[in-house]
Amino acid sequence: MSEPQEYKLRWRGRETGPYALPEIHRKLDEHEIGMGHEILCQGQWITLDEFLASPPESSAPPAAQPASDPAPAANFSAPAAPGPARALRVKLSPRRVQAPVASPAELPRAGSDGKAPNVRPRRRLVFALLGVFLGFLGTHNYYARQWLTGLLQLLLSMATFLLGFGIIASWAWAMVEAVVVRKDGDGIDMI
Repeated sequence: MSEPQEYKLRWRGRETGPYALPEIHRKLDEHEIGMGHEILCQGQWITLDEFLASPPESSAPPAAQPASDPAPAANFSAPAAPGPARALRVKLSPRRVQAPVASPAELPRAGSDGKAPNVRPRRRLVFALLGVFLGFLGTHNYYARQWLTGLLQLLLSMATFLLGFGIIASWAWAMVEAVVVRKDGDGIDMI
């Protein structure tokens, strides 16, 4: 039996390896490398995603699949040209099943106890003091992770000051927030 083939990996111009295919799969599973890494296969650098979509053991084009492929949606006869057909094949490939990756907007913002993971709750007293003394700059909202509201208060202060009205409007807004707001930008109750 022949010796297992080894491949070199490249990330941002830095080459590592050689690695056997089981070692590459282990590194992927442990998140040491990602699908954006490049791999040297048959004298050409391709992404790891493209490499895993086509079996390295056979020299067949990526569209050719074994007859015993259990996924009926993946048994289509599309040309192996770059473009939508190849991208679709990569997503339907049953060889390597990966858990779907959630975007930051889809991640849960708070746990079952109402707290975001690994985030300390903000102190309400600090929030209120920042609101009273520096609220016209929006600092209390920056402290509470409410970036947009803080920016709006800062812009309102600058606009009213330049127009000659002073900072009264944004300071009054900050006073109301110092009394009313109970949760930070992540929805966590302030302590």
